[in-house]
Amino acid sequence: MERFDLEYFPTSESAQRMVSYVTEGFYEKSYVGKWMYQVMGLEYDKVLEILESLPEQFFPETATWGLMYHEIKWGLPVRMNLPYEERRRIIYEKRDMRIPMTPYNMERYLENVTGARVQVTDIHDLGRYSAGVSHPNMFHVSVIGDSGLKLEDIRKHIDSKKQAHTAYTIELLGNCYDVGLCAYWAMVLQTKKIYDVEVV
Repeated sequence: MERFDLEYFPTSESAQRMVSYVTEGFYEKSYVGKWMYQVMGLEYDKVLEILESLPEQFFPETATWGLMYHEIKWGLPVRMNLPYEERRRIIYEKRDMRIPMTPYNMERYLENVTGARVQVTDIHDLGRYSAGVSHPNMFHVSVIGDSGLKLEDIRKHIDSKKQAHTAYTIELLGNCYDVGLCAYWAMVLQTKKIYDVEVV
């Protein structure tokens, strides 16, 4: 049986705090007494850990053990078998379906589900590179960085959220420190542009 030094026991921070409230020396050599405080202290430590992480659980972007409550809120099955990031993406998809799909909201949605930086431009906001958007019912999507998703997956995400009467173009751009420079090389030199206009 492994022996330990009673002088450095209990190890739980909460248990040490509780023992400090008792008359000094009362439990100094008590194996059973110190173990009782250790067991109670471990439970308090767990509760404190949950309380400290509670603010993070309010938002799916930072939630861990609280993701199940977001899944329940949005009517999704609780998928404990999936990694946190995958569960978050599913929640984002469901949550973001209910908001008006402006270019800004499309950007936020695509960034959440792809993990890459995204710029969406239309005729009202040409930005630094609009890839020739010249009609009110068109928009252009630039996915910047390696999102790990295939073009077909990105198209499915856009198609599920865009308005039915709109058309769009997509560019997949490599990792760049300067979005404008990345777009310049993609559009002017045509080195990375891999998808053009799709009229739906």
